[in-house]
Amino acid sequence: MKKIGLIAAFGVALAIPTTAPAQQNLDSQSIIQQLLPQNTGPVVRSMNSIAKRGINIQGQLPMEVDLPKISMTINFELDSIKLTADGMLALRSLAKALLDTRLSRMSFQVAGHTDGRGDLAYNQRLSEMRSQVVVDHLVNFYEVPRTMLVPTGYGTSRPMDPTNLMNPLNRRVEIINVQPLS
Repeated sequence: MKKIGLIAAFGVALAIPTTAPAQQNLDSQSIIQQLLPQNTGPVVRSMNSIAKRGINIQGQLPMEVDLPKISMTINFELDSIKLTADGMLALRSLAKALLDTRLSRMSFQVAGHTDGRGDLAYNQRLSEMRSQVVVDHLVNFYEVPRTMLVPTGYGTSRPMDPTNLMNPLNRRVEIINVQPLS
């Protein structure tokens, strides 16, 4: 794979290969509805009475938090961190949603993910740069407060399709409302 270069044009650009599947254009209202913390919160998990390694275990597991999130296809030039025109349009809708008064006081993780092409270190770095580019684009072009956004890269560690790491669905950016954790 070729080395990733940082493109500086009004900030940094983010890249997801353009071979990602076409995504219906999400409007800002759809994004807002998915990111609002309604119908989310702690989820009680329990275990059936079962024996594990000779120990009888039953009862509740620690609480799990179901956070509101949306997976977006943000397109980039192949093997690059430069946004395509489609990627910029998707970020325009996201920015409009994040600036809405219902979301404007919340915090969001911008999580970059890759498919299985390339080695683990390369994919980890690419996902980190992609999430940072999304944050920089939202801040520089739409004045989304940087304090609202936490860029994180997961590489290939959290695939949407774990049975096929090459699936284009694994190349995505997730926007996760982390406000319910505070």
